[in-house]
Amino acid sequence: MSTLKLMLGLIPSTSKIEQEEKALIAELEKMISFASSATLARYNELHESVNSASFKQKRREIESLTYKGSEEYAREKECLSLKKAKDIVLYFKTEGSQPLKNFISLDGSSKIKEIEDLERYIQSPEFRMKEKMKPITFKNTEEYGKWLEYKKLKGDKEVKKNLNPDKVRNYEELKMFVTSAAFLVKKNMKPVTFKDTPEYQKLLEFRSKLGASDVASYYKFKASKELANYLQVKDSARLKRLAELQEYLKTKEFSERKEYLLDRKRFEKSEMFKELREYTDLKNSADIKWYFSVKDSNKFDLLRQRELKFSDEFEGTAPDSSKWLNRYYWGDKLLHDSYSIATDLHCYTPSDNFEVRHSVLRIITRPQKTTGKVWDQERGFYSKEFPFTSGIINTGSSFRQKYGIFSAKIKLTDQHVRNAFWLIGDRITPHIDVCRSGNGKVWFDLFTSPGNHYKKSIGSKYLSDFFIFTLEWRPESLIWKINGVEVMRQTGGVPQEEMFINLAGGVDKPIGGISSMEVDWVRVYQFK
Repeated sequence: MSTLKLMLGLIPSTSKIEQEEKALIAELEKMISFASSATLARYNELHESVNSASFKQKRREIESLTYKGSEEYAREKECLSLKKAKDIVLYFKTEGSQPLKNFISLDGSSKIKEIEDLERYIQSPEFRMKEKMKPITFKNTEEYGKWLEYKKLKGDKEVKKNLNPDKVRNYEELKMFVTSAAFLVKKNMKPVTFKDTPEYQKLLEFRSKLGASDVASYYKFKASKELANYLQVKDSARLKRLAELQEYLKTKEFSERKEYLLDRKRFEKSEMFKELREYTDLKNSADIKWYFSVKDSNKFDLLRQRELKFSDEFEGTAPDSSKWLNRYYWGDKLLHDSYSIATDLHCYTPSDNFEVRHSVLRIITRPQKTTGKVWDQERGFYSKEFPFTSGIINTGSSFRQKYGIFSAKIKLTDQHVRNAFWLIGDRITPHIDVCRSGNGKVWFDLFTSPGNHYKKSIGSKYLSDFFIFTLEWRPESLIWKINGVEVMRQTGGVPQEEMFINLAGGVDKPIGGISSMEVDWVRVYQFK
């Protein structure tokens, strides 16, 4: 299927591949950067918090709260119950009443003390006896006794006949007494009753004082259930509890707590909700959604599975000498000079056949007579005149690698010129052509040993523009690709030694003008 695509030219465009890879690298870098961002750190923190059992439990607790089942409700209900209690209602009715004020003003006063002293007196045994006294008449007086004695002596014969001087004398004295005005008053006295006694006056005084309106009200209130209730409630624990509850219900703490418990949107007003909303906003944000969509995907597998070990974007004005030798590696090591192969029509020059402009390396092959060294297996090195010049660069001294991804964006350009991108080690073989031009085609080669050659070619359409030529080299296989599409696969004779990069132009037969191979970049990755 891939061969058919290549034949038909139905492969991704080079620009598209580069754009996609550039975008993919940028996205990976963005993901790596975002992974250490404060935004993700905050999201992870919130994610752990809002999804924790404690957060969920606390949310349930907040949302399930009701005022009716709260301690505050219980206290308010208790307060209302105490306020409505009959004894406490009556207590507060009594507390400010006029009867209580009158009672307090008289209680313990001298006025009440006098009444209470009188009360104690009239309740005494002496008074009770006096109260029960019989009426006192003339017969109950001492005078009545003397009057009887007088009447007796008056009828006595010895007195009449004056026979007994003592009796007569006594009689005369009594006669004088009973005829006196004082005796006559006494004889004619009205009966003396309890009402005629000082005790009765004390009783009247008591009754008078007790009958005064303020005193009557005092004793009426003193004997009332109202006062008894007031005194019972006044210093009670229930009244103290009511006062405590009333003070509590006036506090800011209570009003705020009640308002909070009655608020059906209390959770929405909590710090937890702010966290949840922040978490939800972050979770639904484009960055977070993107991050988690790519974090564990296989989108970056290619990038993650490789590590860039060598690259050149050709940003200077000439090939970077720290990376590239401008001659064959062994020419540099053995001769400190350039050479060509005996069959070559071209001589490799140190600099004349290289040009770097706009970040593109051009290796130029042109008709130009010059003299240079030649290597011949039989004759060795000798000088020769060449009709053409070209250029070669390699990383033999700066970079070598076994296995990995060797890739370059190259325009081979001319079907008649032998432009090539290849790998080689310290020996002639193994030799791998990642790509080369020749005979109107693009070639892919593996030389495992002298005379042992695996190759494949594809049409000239892949010569005239930039394409990304890639070799994926693993211990068990070699895979050649153009713009990511497989061209050739080899599982036998896979090199197992380090190799270095070569880029070169050249001709096997004469050409009519100047030709060049253009190289935009070279990149080598190692498999992780």
